[in-house]
Formats: sequence, structure tokens, C-alpha cells
Amino acid sequence: MSHFLNDFVIGIDASSEFSIVAMLAPNGELIRKPFRIDHSPAGFHKLLEILKKEEERLERKPIYFVESTGIFHLPLFFFLKSNDFKGFVLNPLCVHSTKNIDIRKVKNDKNDAVAIAKLAKYQDIKVSIVPEPQILALRMMTRDYYTYSDLLTEMKNRLCTDLYLLFPGFVHVFSGALGKTALTVLKNYPSPRAVKEADIETLTSLISQTSRHGTKWASEKARKLQECAQLSSSLPSEFSLLDAKINVHIDGIESIQASINGIEAQIHKMIESNEFPVEARRNIELLDEMPGIGFLTAATLIAEIGDVSLFKSPKAFTAFFGIDPSVNQSGKFKGDKIKISKRGTRFGRRVLFTIAMACIRTTSKGGLNPVLREFYTSKCVTKKKKVALVAVMHKLLHYIFAVLRDQKPYELRKPEDHQAWRATKIREAVA
Repeated sequence: MSHFLNDFVIGIDASSEFSIVAMLAPNGELIRKPFRIDHSPAGFHKLLEILKKEEERLERKPIYFVESTGIFHLPLFFFLKSNDFKGFVLNPLCVHSTKNIDIRKVKNDKNDAVAIAKLAKYQDIKVSIVPEPQILALRMMTRDYYTYSDLLTEMKNRLCTDLYLLFPGFVHVFSGALGKTALTVLKNYPSPRAVKEADIETLTSLISQTSRHGTKWASEKARKLQECAQLSSSLPSEFSLLDAKINVHIDGIESIQASINGIEAQIHKMIESNEFPVEARRNIELLDEMPGIGFLTAATLIAEIGDVSLFKSPKAFTAFFGIDPSVNQSGKFKGDKIKISKRGTRFGRRVLFTIAMACIRTTSKGGLNPVLREFYTSKCVTKKKKVALVAVMHKLLHYIFAVLRDQKPYELRKPEDHQAWRATKIREAVA
């Protein structure tokens, strides 16, 4: 049974410039026709006056529910919250599941607002928790970081594609096809013709200073570049008109990289500020100490998780990241090709994948996490590599949950050592 069955419930369907509001009385009747409010000071205060008027008439304080629509619902949500109204955010998956309750196929904002109000009033659904403003701001910044990182990768791929056409062989000259040295050379010599006509000593000096390698190494690279430039002379002369694209891509790469550096600096500044929650900062520090997790990945995880105390068990924590299995069973049929649900935060999954890859990777000094590396290897005996990797991600979530729940640093233990430690703790508790 719903916890809000006898309450004065408000359903809000939010968009970028306006919202549609529907109000249900405690007895379930629609108080008035759903109405529109603009996302402006006048629109917000209009809604505030209506809510206060109905609150006096019904002698019940309204509880509002709004469907999560990216960022568009947040201004109105926080405005009502600042005026001492209680509110919740609904997952769009829950809201969309009610669209076929009525037989008629009618889809509009007014019906959606009523559906949100009815869903909250009559169904026992789980609501989404909006984190503290500081955590929400950190979440937006970390997500921007990964968005710009994807843009940087896309821009580099475009530059690589053009180089394969206009400057064959260039991407194989340096170990980092588009590293600092390669980009510096392209910025100073943005066409095969410019490289071919360049003074070999000047080119060698530029490569040596940028890469911090010796003259002999730089001279060899300069010679290879001029050989590649000579090869490009067989291309149609009309292709030289495309040389300007190289400069355009380099400018784009530098601009995006500067934005990424600025975002990363702002994330550090935000976490170190006095306004940032002390508990969240402590959680970031705890995760940062775990093998395979750096400062940025730790900040991203805490920004996505929010308050870990909201998760009652590791199972719920795993489901939040979408690593839980999706079940497909009907009648006598039971699906055996189980996939992860991917219902949770995709940014959290992305970071978790990166951490898992780091933990199972081996180096000359050994693995970052030999326990997880051994676990991954054992799983690969009977499972595919990606299935084994998901198992590592699942185990990592249990580690992270335990660290945040117990507020203790991560300890690297083999399974048998952990079982012995746990048995000791149980005996001590019983005694």
C-alpha cells in the first residue's frame, strides 16, 4: 500500500521551459484541471500561491512528485523545497510503466502530470533521492569531465582519419600517434609539403625539445617524417586543400584539453572547499586509497552514490550500478543467457569498468590487486573474459560498499585469510 494514499499529492511533469501541474485531494479527486506554469519567477510564485491556498482549504500540506528529466526538474524541485514543501523525484522507468493503464492511446503533458500524481498516491513505488547540492554539483562536474573526454577522443579520431589520407605513415612514426610530440610537429608543420621542405636540423631540434629525447632519436624521427612526406607527393594536388583541416582539428583538441584541465581543477577546488560535506570528502579519501582507484574515479563514485547509508545491502548497492542480473522467466521457460540489467548509473559503471581493468592488469612489478587478478584468472577458465570482468566489477562493488559502510581503509586479503578473520570476529562477538 502507498504511504501517500491519504495525502494531498501534487504531480509535476517538467520540461525545459515550463511544467504541467496536477493536484489530487486526499480522497483522490482531481482538485482542478492540470495547469501550466512557466519556469520563471512569476511562474514559480504563481504555483506557490496556489499550493498555499489549497493547503489552507484542505488543511493538509501538499507533497509533490516530479519525474526525473535530466536537469530540467531541478529548479522547480529546489524552489518548492526551499519553501518547506516535501517532495520526491520519480524514476522515468516507473512513470512510463503506467502509460498503458488506460486503453485509449493518449499521450500529452496534462495526462502525464495526472499519471505521476496517481502513481505516487496509489502505488508503493521507490522514489529517487536527490543528494545534497554540493554532491549534485560534483556529479555534474564529473559527468562533464567524461563528456569532454569523449569529445577529445572523437576529435583525435577525426585527426587520425585525415592523417591516414593526407599524410600516410605519420601516425606510425611516434609511439603515441597523437601525443604531445606528434601534435607539436603538426602544429608547426601542418602539411606533408611543410615537413618535406623543413630544415632537417630545425625539425630535429623541435622533436628533441618536445619529447625530451636525445638528438640521435629525434634525428631518426625527423628522417622518417620526411620519408612519409615524400610518399604523400603521389596524392592528387587537390588534396592539399584539405591541409587546413589538420589545423582545425589541432585547435579543437587543444581547446577541449584545456576545458578538461579546467574541470579537473574545479573538481579539486570543490572537494577541498569548506562548504563540501566532510563525510563525502572522507569517503573520497577512503576510496582513493584502494588499488586501482585514483582521486578522480573516487570523486566520481561518491558523486554518483551520494549517501551510502541509503543502501541496505550490497545487493541493493550492486543494483544501483546496474550490475545485477536481468531475469527472463515465463511459465516453463527460463532464460539461460543472463545479462546485466544496466538500469543504474552509466557513469558509475564506466568508472567501475576502468577500475576493474586496472586491478586485473599485470605489470613488471606485478598486479595492482593480485587477489582480484587471481579471481579473474580462475573465472576465465570456465567463463568468457567479459563475463569474468563483470564478476570482478561485482566483487569490487562489495569491497567499496564495505569500505564506505565501515568507514575503514581497504585491506588486501586473500579469501582464506578473510574467512579466518571473519571467524575470529564471530567468536569474539559470541564470547
